[in-house]
Amino acid sequence: MTLSNVFVYIISLVSIAISTEITINNRPSVGIIRWDAWNLFNNQYDPISFYLHRALSPEKFHYRIPFYASVLSPTNISFNGDLQNVMDQEILYAKHAGIDYWAFDTYCQFGSNCTTNNTYCSQYYKQTSNLYCPRNPAYGLNLYLSSEYKSLLNFTFILLGSSPCDASFQQHYIDLMKLPQFQTVRGGRPLLYLFQFDNAEADKCGGGWLGSGQVFQKFRQMAISQGLQNPYLVLMDFDVRTVQSHASMLGFDAISTYALPGGTIDGTPFVELFNSAQRWWQSASDIGAKIVPIAPTGWDPRPRAENPVPWVDEGPEHYIQPTVEELQQLIRSGINFTCTHNQIAEAQTIIIYAWNESSETSGSLVPSMGNGTLYIDALSKILPMFC
Repeated sequence: MTLSNVFVYIISLVSIAISTEITINNRPSVGIIRWDAWNLFNNQYDPISFYLHRALSPEKFHYRIPFYASVLSPTNISFNGDLQNVMDQEILYAKHAGIDYWAFDTYCQFGSNCTTNNTYCSQYYKQTSNLYCPRNPAYGLNLYLSSEYKSLLNFTFILLGSSPCDASFQQHYIDLMKLPQFQTVRGGRPLLYLFQFDNAEADKCGGGWLGSGQVFQKFRQMAISQGLQNPYLVLMDFDVRTVQSHASMLGFDAISTYALPGGTIDGTPFVELFNSAQRWWQSASDIGAKIVPIAPTGWDPRPRAENPVPWVDEGPEHYIQPTVEELQQLIRSGINFTCTHNQIAEAQTIIIYAWNESSETSGSLVPSMGNGTLYIDALSKILPMFC
């Protein structure tokens, strides 16, 4: 199915679906991580998009660029995802795939020359090699909220760094959590993820992990006092035992992880990444943790290895991107684990890595030059899945 055919097909359903709220009764919900770094700012690539553009401009990586990008030459591409028609079509594609919600990466906004008056944002800037300073990091969220199709897809946040400890940021999150499209679990509890929160962030937030737990407890109370149910908070980190220990000190409800890096320089078969995901779920289960299972569709940061980005050091080790059957097996397995371990996976949701991390993995689900709609078509054949 071509990109245009999918768009026309989904448009024909909108008159029915747009008036129908997403329901997850009797089935796990399926979320997917969204990293928005595909935008222009004052007609120039945003400071983060600049590096993404550089990483994917070599011809051998053009197959990864999303459907709205263009090839200008064998060594150059062009893109701007900060357009309403682009977001509208992305929502329709995600709906076609059977995705229930996007988890928007959410972090600080910076001024010119990476300036900020917020101490939490300043710390995040320093944490990420002093160069992670997007000018408009919320462009995707803003376009989603202004889309006529937003009722087709829910949303939540992956909060990054220590900025979630800022009271003004917390109120902003709560205001958005009140929207009918905000993803909830367990009978109406707003679902939130927290990532890149380590010892330095805990020290900045509350003078340590236990003090940070008190900060997040106050945040819960703020939300409840404004008419929301108790937020369901999920801490993300890579090591199961570490993240469970930290989540316990923070008083969080569950654990998960953002991705599962690995592979070899020559490329490891995807089945090994699938096995790694299953081991992560089982390891969390073995120590009695409440979890949101991670479903990683790939790991392949070779574009960043060849043209490094300043905020993270990633090598050429990678997994081979999944076949349709392997992708379907991964998602089925994650949902089946959630169903059969419903006391551990109590939120009855899984989180997929990733929608548009196209410089970090060849397995992103957003329709691309190389894959077209292959992956979203594959998921549309198996989702929704019921327990």
